[in-house]
Amino acid sequence: MASIQKITTSKKAVYRVQIRKKGIKPISRVFATKKLAVQFAQRVESNRQILEAFGQANTGLVLKDLVNSYFDKSYKGKRPKEQRWKLQHWINVIGDKDIYQVTKADISLGLSALPGHFSNATINRFKAAISSVFTYACRELDLPDNPVRHIPSKPENNLRVRYLSNDERSRLFQACKSSRWSKLYLLVLTAITTGARRGELLGLRWNSIDFDRQTAYVITTKNGQPKVLPLVGSVINEMGVFKKHDNTLIFNSEIKPDREMCFTKVWKSALSDADITDFRFHDLRHTTASYLAQSGASLLEIADVLGHKQISVTKRYAHLCIDHKQNLINNVMSDL
Repeated sequence: MASIQKITTSKKAVYRVQIRKKGIKPISRVFATKKLAVQFAQRVESNRQILEAFGQANTGLVLKDLVNSYFDKSYKGKRPKEQRWKLQHWINVIGDKDIYQVTKADISLGLSALPGHFSNATINRFKAAISSVFTYACRELDLPDNPVRHIPSKPENNLRVRYLSNDERSRLFQACKSSRWSKLYLLVLTAITTGARRGELLGLRWNSIDFDRQTAYVITTKNGQPKVLPLVGSVINEMGVFKKHDNTLIFNSEIKPDREMCFTKVWKSALSDADITDFRFHDLRHTTASYLAQSGASLLEIADVLGHKQISVTKRYAHLCIDHKQNLINNVMSDL
């Protein structure tokens, strides 16, 4: 028989559902509204399988096996290695625990076990990864509840706009030209002049470059859509130094030509040689947008170049458009 108790705290009221059935471990859950509490109680009591799932001690399916099933039957993402890396953390923490016995406390423990230097955004991605596994279990294996849903995401600050000054850009270009990796300058120059993402650049192949039209074709972007990158003359000229007439990667590994180049060390070395601090490769994309904004481009134009689906993401550059807006106001309103 289910009972629903209203619990009033100093901040708000919550509703606790308690269900007791002979032969089954007592079930207790807390909900923000009475309606949700009633719905849960009715759903659990009306279905013996769900009731037993909540109350049973062991089902025989542990988290690490659920993760493997999720990859075999459900995962459709573009970054399986990254997803497996995130889920390996959860396997290390609670991989041997029965999936029906994983609680909100287990998820909180797993999140707190992540390295302290991880940003809130990164922590949220780990949370999303394990949540997708439990969502799969709810859909395909009749798991009654996804425990990750009860953990709030951490606030993210995505408004960072760090871009290169003209002097920093000159120093970085010079350092890249002196790098032991001969294509670092080409990569950085292409990044700044196109605003393309790191993955989009590393995935470019020689047969995706149209030298006559000065364009590069990106098959799949982060948003799942193909796009064409206009290439400036300096990029075309630099590409001409390495030009090949095949479908190999442009920015390929020197050790394994069929793999993308891992350029972290040479990139950090170039930043050090150029005396540039607090700067990530992704900030080259911010540099593109910032230069466009300061040159009078509208937010819609910037969004189109960067491939933003929502203009709200582009608004972080709005303050850089002030000179353009000032000139616009003066030109239109000065004679009033």
